[in-house]
Amino acid sequence: VNFLDWTKMKDRSDIYKRFADCHLEFDLTRVSGSTVGLDSASLAKSENADKLTDKNAIFVTTDSLHGEWQNKVGSLNGWEPAWYPGAVAGIVLASFILAFLTASTLVERQLHRNLLYKVMPRRAIMKLQRGQTVLEKFNLVTIFFSDIVGFTNMAGNMTPIQVMKMLNELYTELDKLVEKHNVYKVETIGDAYMVVGGAPSRVPAPVAAERVALFALEAVNFVRKFRTKEGNQIFIRAGLASGPTVGGVVGRSMPRYCFFGDTVNFASRMESTSKKMKIQVADITYRLLQDAPTASFVMTKRVEGDIVGVQVKGKGHQTTYWIERAGPRAWDSYVNDDPEDVKRDVETPIISSKKSKENYGVKEADAAVEERNYTSEEIYDAMSSQDWENLGHASSSLVGATDDSYSLGFRAGALLEHHLLCVLQERDPNAEMSLSTKIQLNQFVQEVSETYGNAKFHNWSHANHVTTSMNKLLAVIQEGGEELVSLNSFSLVFAALVHDAGHTGMSNKILKDIDHPLSKKFDDSIPIAEKNSINIALNILFQDNFSSLRNAILPGDMDKIEFARTLFQSILITDIATPDRVKLGIERYKASQGNEDPDAGLCPLSNHISDLFDGVGLEESVKDEHPDEFVVTSSGLKRCVRNEHLMLLSDVGHLCQSWENFIKWNFRLFKELMDCYRKKLCDNPRETWVQGQIDFFDKYIIPLVERCRILFPEEFSEALLTNAMNNLKLWTIFGVQATNMMALGVRNDEREDAVLVDLYGLGRDYLERIESKKSK
Repeated sequence: VNFLDWTKMKDRSDIYKRFADCHLEFDLTRVSGSTVGLDSASLAKSENADKLTDKNAIFVTTDSLHGEWQNKVGSLNGWEPAWYPGAVAGIVLASFILAFLTASTLVERQLHRNLLYKVMPRRAIMKLQRGQTVLEKFNLVTIFFSDIVGFTNMAGNMTPIQVMKMLNELYTELDKLVEKHNVYKVETIGDAYMVVGGAPSRVPAPVAAERVALFALEAVNFVRKFRTKEGNQIFIRAGLASGPTVGGVVGRSMPRYCFFGDTVNFASRMESTSKKMKIQVADITYRLLQDAPTASFVMTKRVEGDIVGVQVKGKGHQTTYWIERAGPRAWDSYVNDDPEDVKRDVETPIISSKKSKENYGVKEADAAVEERNYTSEEIYDAMSSQDWENLGHASSSLVGATDDSYSLGFRAGALLEHHLLCVLQERDPNAEMSLSTKIQLNQFVQEVSETYGNAKFHNWSHANHVTTSMNKLLAVIQEGGEELVSLNSFSLVFAALVHDAGHTGMSNKILKDIDHPLSKKFDDSIPIAEKNSINIALNILFQDNFSSLRNAILPGDMDKIEFARTLFQSILITDIATPDRVKLGIERYKASQGNEDPDAGLCPLSNHISDLFDGVGLEESVKDEHPDEFVVTSSGLKRCVRNEHLMLLSDVGHLCQSWENFIKWNFRLFKELMDCYRKKLCDNPRETWVQGQIDFFDKYIIPLVERCRILFPEEFSEALLTNAMNNLKLWTIFGVQATNMMALGVRNDEREDAVLVDLYGLGRDYLERIESKKSK
C-alpha cells in the first residue's frame, strides 16, 4: 500500500471531471508521507487551482494510513450552488407578481372608495360600515335647484340617446363647478339639478350661501354659452333657499344620501317660480349673502307691476330677490341697503358707509365710499395718469395720499388686476379673468397687508407708494414706445407690493446685532428682511385658497421661472445698506452695457437657486428642460439690470418727486430710526441726519438716476434728475431747520399732519419766492 500509483488512481477516479461538474477548483496535496510517481507533494489539482485563496476556498485535512492529506476546494465565482440563480429569479418573479396583485388590489380598493365618496359623504360611509343609522341635522344650509326650461318639449323632439348625451355634457360641466366651489351635489332627477352648501360638511351659514350663490352664477353663465351638438341653445331657471334640514341615507338597496325638510321644498319652489336664466333667492338667503365673507352680491327685489315678491305654494306670498352678479368684497364690509348699489359695476368691491366710519373715521370712510363707485380699470387709469412729481398728492380721492388700509388695498388690487389681465390676454386675446381669480386677488392683497406692522416708514402705506411708483414707471416706459412683457410687468408690481412684507422696522444690521430670530433663519450672505419678505409673499400665494389666482399667474414652468426670477432679482437688490450688494449691482449695470458674455459671478441669484425652485414649486428637472434659462447671458443680464433699477428707483422714488413727497417719507424714516434709538438699538440719527441725506443724494440717488437714463425717454429722465437736484438744494438750505422740526415733533409726540404742514411750507415758500422773482 505504500507504493500506490497515484497517476493511475487519478485517471480512474475522474477527479477532474467531478470537480468541474460542480464548478469547483481544487488542489489535493499530501502534507506528510511519500508520493510515489509524483515529482512533488501535490497529488492532483485543477487548471485554475493557483487562483484559490483563503477568501474563496476552504481547506479539508484528512489523516490516513498513507499520511496527512489536505484538499483546498473553492469557486472563483464565490460559493453559489448551481440552483441559486434560478431560485433568485423565481423569488424575484414571485415577488413581482405578488406586488402587482397587491397593488392592483389596493388601486381597485381605492377606486372603489373614491366612487363611494362621490355617491355619498365619507362620514356616512363610515357609519354604514359600522352598521349605524345615518341621520344628521343641519341648522342652516343653502340649497340650489335648477331645471331646463321647456325640457319636456325638447326631449320629445330628441331621441333618448340624444337626451342622455346632452344631459351628460351639461351636468359634467356643472359637476366641475361643484368641485370648484366646494359644494355638495345631491342628485339629478331628469333635468333637475340639486346642490347643497353647508352640508354634509358644516361651514358657517354665510359661507355656505356664498358658495352656492357663486356656483349658481357660474352655472347660469356656463349654460348661456352652452350649445348641444345640434347647435341648439338651452335655458335653465334656478332658485336658492336657506334654512334647517335633515340629511341621511335612505334604504338598503342602492342607498342614497338625501336631504329632507321644508327648506328642500322651499328651494324647489324658488326654482319653479323663477324665470328663464334667472336666479331667485328667498329672503333669508338674501340676508345671508349680505354677510358673505369674500364676495359682494348685487341682488334686486323681485317686483312685477305693483306686486313685490311671488306667491309660493304652501308658503303664501314671499318677498324674493334676483341675484344679478357678484364681485370681490371690500375688507371688513358688507352690502348696504342703498338701492343705488345695484347701479354700480360690481366687478369692484364695496364698503358700507356705516361700518367704514366706525373703523376708519368719517373722512376716510367718505373717501372709501366714493372710491367704491369706480371700476378697477378706472382706478388703474387714474393711478397711471398721475404726474410722477406729485404722485399721491392729487386732489382726487382715487389717487390722493392716504393711510386708509382699505383704500390702499383697493388701489393695489386694481393695479395688480390690470396687469394680470394683460398677462392673460397676452396668452389668449379673448381671455377674461374669472370671478374667483378676482376674489382671490383681493384676498391676497388683504393677507399681504396684514403682514405689514406698525413701523413708521417700512409699512403698508410705503409699500403702496412704491407700488404706485413702479406702475407709473412702467406706464412711462410703455408711453415711450417700448412693448412691455406682461408677466414681467405684473411680477414687478407684485414685488413692489410685497418687498417689505413682515418688516420689523429694524435694519438688517440691528437684526444681526440683537440676534433676532430672523437673523438665525438665513446665512450671513443673505439679506434678512428682503429674503423674509419673499418667503412671506410666496407662502401666502401658495396657500390652498389661492389656487385660481396661482393658476392664472403661473400655469407653466416658464411662467414660474420668469415670475420667480423677477421677484428675487427686484427684492434682493433693495438691501442698499450693504455696500457690497450695491457695488455688485453697479458692476452688473456696467457689464450690461456691452455685448460680451458676462462673468457668472455677477449673477445675483447664484446663492438662491434652490430657494427659487422651492418657492414656486419647480422640479430640478426643469434645469435640463430649459438649460438656457439658467445660464448668465448678455441679454439675461440686461433684463436683470432693468428689473433691479426699476425697483431701486421705485423704492426711493419719493426722493425724485416733489418736495412734499420727499420730506413726508424722510420724516417717517426719521421717526422709525428714532424708535430704534429709544430702544437703544442704534445711535441717535439726529446727529448725522442732515449730512447723511446730502451724502445719500450725492453718492446714491443722483448716480442711480443717471444709470436709469437707459430705461426712460429723455424728457422723463431729465425730470427725474431735476426733481432730485431740487430736493437736494432745498435740503441743503433747510435741512438743519427741517431736522429740528422733525426732532421736536417726535419729542412732543405731535400729530404727523401738523408737522408735515410746517415741513411742506419750508420748500413751498422758497419755491414761490423764486418764482415771484422770476416773474418780476
